[in-house]
Amino acid sequence: MKLSPIEIFKNKKIFFIGGTGFVGKVTLSMLLNNFPDVGKVYTTVRARDAKESEIRFWTSIVTSPTFDPLREKYGDGFEDFIRLKVVPVNGDVGNEFLGLEEKEAKKIMKDCDLIINSAGNVTFNPPLESALRTNVVGTNNVINLARMMKRPALVHVSTCFVAGKKSGTIWENEPVVGYFPRKEELVGTTFDVDQEIADCARLSEQAREEAKDAMQISKFRETARERLVEEGRDADDEAALSLAMLREKKVWIRERTTELGSERADYWGWTNIYTYSKSLAEQIIAKQNDIIKILVRPSVVESSVNYPFPGWNEGFTTTAPLILIALRGQPIIPTNENLVLDVIPVDLVAGAMLSAAMNALVDDKPPLVFQACSGDSNPNNMKRIIGLVSLYKRQHFEEKETGNKLVNRVAAMIEATPVKQRTYELTSAPMLNNLAKTATKWLDKTSPKWGGGRIANIVDDVKKSVENFERTTEETKGAFELFKPFM
Repeated sequence: MKLSPIEIFKNKKIFFIGGTGFVGKVTLSMLLNNFPDVGKVYTTVRARDAKESEIRFWTSIVTSPTFDPLREKYGDGFEDFIRLKVVPVNGDVGNEFLGLEEKEAKKIMKDCDLIINSAGNVTFNPPLESALRTNVVGTNNVINLARMMKRPALVHVSTCFVAGKKSGTIWENEPVVGYFPRKEELVGTTFDVDQEIADCARLSEQAREEAKDAMQISKFRETARERLVEEGRDADDEAALSLAMLREKKVWIRERTTELGSERADYWGWTNIYTYSKSLAEQIIAKQNDIIKILVRPSVVESSVNYPFPGWNEGFTTTAPLILIALRGQPIIPTNENLVLDVIPVDLVAGAMLSAAMNALVDDKPPLVFQACSGDSNPNNMKRIIGLVSLYKRQHFEEKETGNKLVNRVAAMIEATPVKQRTYELTSAPMLNNLAKTATKWLDKTSPKWGGGRIANIVDDVKKSVENFERTTEETKGAFELFKPFM
């Protein structure tokens, strides 16, 4: 049977969650540009109220370069076209009915043919509760919305990295429910998503209980007093001290739940809390037999290849820290040079999402998983990627018109080099960071206690420079540690 994408989308009404994000904006714009006969697109824009949601849509979303093709296409009629096709909705996946009144939610859902959900917490290691609120609780809320539709249909955006720390080929037809990366290693162990969510709730409660420990409370008080002194405030002001202690407690609980969540994700074989919680969301959706569902799994989403124009990007995507670190003078990159870093342009992901949407609109039993990645057909190993970074760095410093010409010329000649983790630890940021910490301690001891005049000023200036260097090397270490699972 021959299918026409234009006819499939014609007069269809779509509820788009996450249409304001990096991938979402490209997908929304592409949908409107390629299929102008689409009926209507309800787009969630999280805000305090409906009025603010509307304002944010027109001032922050529609003004994005992703809508440039539509501006060029419709000219003076651009705004009228958007108003005709798009309805901003104030919604948050973490809330029941996305924060809408139940009556309003039912009215909208009965008018819709499909939900596209590309919302999600994309921070690699957020507090466990935060990740579960968006990627698990949010998924359940979306499923409940879908059940209000005449023909429940959902396209949910996940990630290829739900595969976890697993090498080799991952097929689209592998079972989703009950999956965990160490399944072949932990023989006889079962993984139940409902039990896992209940266990995670207990971990969050465990952190709160630990925060009530007398020693921990004393630590909150001690840290709060130190912070007040640093800020030049009265550490004996009980009201200010109580607020400072609450702040320390809140920060500690967030960090503790992140720690507990990371340990759990790592045990089951996932790289971080993000991929762990995305897998839980997948399994929740896959278990639903009363809705039409498709999971779209992009790999590392990067700059566009064509739409809205070549090279469009937004935010700090995975290769951006690598490029920035190289430009700042870090020549050694700890990685396996043969490892394939699976990247996919954002407009190809948008195309995959719209293709999946077409499947969900015409097929009552579509394939469950669509993977949007390039590692099989067009693999890029880390050696090639770092080589391309080096070429860009050379071009950047050769063309740079600001700064010292000699420094720029030398910087252009120093190329980024892939090395093993041990070499990196002994010769680069970790080693330099340890040296900086040692120097800081030595300068603390050296600084004259009696004032010291000019000598004290010199020591302070040196100390500030060392502290800046220590902070830079710490940031470099942190960036490499964060992206290590992908490199």
